[in-house]
Amino acid sequence: MIALLVPVNVLIGAALVAYGARVRRRPVSFPLLISAGLVVIGAGVVALNLTSTASPAGPTGVTVSLVAQNTAFQPTTLTFPAGAHVTVNFDNKDAQTTHNFVLFGGPDASSAALFTGTIITGPATTQYTFTAPGPGTYFFHCEVHPQQMTGTVTVTAAGSPGGLALTAKNLVFSQTSLTAAAGGQVTIHFVNDDPQTPHNFVLFAGADASGPPLFTGETVTGPGSTNYTFAAPPSGTHFFYCQFHPSTMHGTLTVP
Repeated sequence: MIALLVPVNVLIGAALVAYGARVRRRPVSFPLLISAGLVVIGAGVVALNLTSTASPAGPTGVTVSLVAQNTAFQPTTLTFPAGAHVTVNFDNKDAQTTHNFVLFGGPDASSAALFTGTIITGPATTQYTFTAPGPGTYFFHCEVHPQQMTGTVTVTAAGSPGGLALTAKNLVFSQTSLTAAAGGQVTIHFVNDDPQTPHNFVLFAGADASGPPLFTGETVTGPGSTNYTFAAPPSGTHFFYCQFHPSTMHGTLTVP
């Protein structure tokens, strides 16, 4: 808009000057001033159009929180979409203890490191930023305490529905620990990769299946997928399982 307002003001000013001189005689330069002003306005319009068409939407921005306390990560599972600009708000609560976050390109530390965060001494906070890899499950740890402090990252397909991801394969869940925010709705994008095998997701109040069920998801026979959406349970740790294979397929949903 500035590019248009400036030449308009110039054109109006030039016209007024020329009009004032018209009583005496019209200057020879009057037509040139009008033409120059029109040319500048045209250039401004072109520039404005170029600016508006050259601003495509960028990658998704995702912010997650990760706490290091008592030589353990909380949470131990993170989820974000492929290609997203990820910011990890890292909080080291262990005084006089060093921690960091290292993301690997596979299910364990034998894969190449995709990102290595700066080591910080607690209590302290920092931000780690990187671009999410392609869809899949990835391993992370603290390089100072690689045995005690580990976790997994689930990267979903860009634009895929579902705030959390859970896959059933070989009669086990890909994630045995999920974390959801308190209040509002929880959505789990559930994938069954076991052909001709039924699976589902059942959430209980409390640490085991003795508590009352809070949500029972529809059965999905593999290969297939669905979205489970339900009200976030109260703060605490809640048990979930597949009702068809409860002894091998189970985990916990933590609500801070």
